[in-house]
Amino acid sequence: MAEKKMKHNADCTSQGHPDHLCHLMYEGFHFSHPQEYKAMVQDAQFRCQNCGRTAKKGEHLCAPIAL
Repeated sequence: MAEKKMKHNADCTSQGHPDHLCHLMYEGFHFSHPQEYKAMVQDAQFRCQNCGRTAKKGEHLCAPIAL
């Protein structure tokens, strides 16, 4: 059975959206680059107000708020 793709924030108009976790995970980044993904989410300092994902840097989220 094929794995279902996760949704990403298609409404995000940021030029940096391809670097946001929602988009990266939609593309399977967490499977193809597990160490880089782990580095992005370890010791999270921000949470996305849209999807709830957490990241070390706010630049990796569509609508970051500090934790």
